[in-house]
Amino acid sequence: MALASTCQGFIFDFGGVLVHHQSDADQTRLAKLAGIPNELFTEQYWRNRLNYDRGALSASEYWRDVAERSGVTLASGLIEQLTELDSESWMRFDSAMWDWIDRLRARGKRVAMLSNMPRDLGEALRTRTQRLNSFDHVTLSYEVHAVKPEPAIYEHCLEGLGTPPEQTLFLDDRIENVQGAELYGMRGVQFTNRDDVLLLLGA
Repeated sequence: MALASTCQGFIFDFGGVLVHHQSDADQTRLAKLAGIPNELFTEQYWRNRLNYDRGALSASEYWRDVAERSGVTLASGLIEQLTELDSESWMRFDSAMWDWIDRLRARGKRVAMLSNMPRDLGEALRTRTQRLNSFDHVTLSYEVHAVKPEPAIYEHCLEGLGTPPEQTLFLDDRIENVQGAELYGMRGVQFTNRDDVLLLLGA
């Protein structure tokens, strides 16, 4: 029996699962705009990203931190451009996954999204798309001030989804986040390749 058929609830990560990963070309464009060498930019982009996702930093504070650590100064207008380009780079939707979500809901399954993401991306999704309407519940890190794999963020999502952990399947591309869900009693699948995962789950 396919794993998906034995579950009542499904929780999806966003980046790398429902949308394609930010590309190397995206990183190159961001680095060029910021005036920072590519390798250094990528290192600093991720260094404090979880605090940005947690809502502990505003976009301005996050980008100024990236710039300061890289030895450059960013004007406010440039920060706005970086924030916009960054959000756009995480909104390349994988239609096959969204089609599966529609099929799950049509079969009466409960579906949620649980993502580490900054406020700027979350608000762009809410105001520019209808994508979040595809879910029974959405937990975003900046709204709950917690990030995966911290227990509080899984608890918030499960409470909102309303399915027992043992009947809930969690999909994420990062193994530490999958392990965090499993510690909370959920079934976890690491999302490494979309076609392989959908085949495994009988989607």
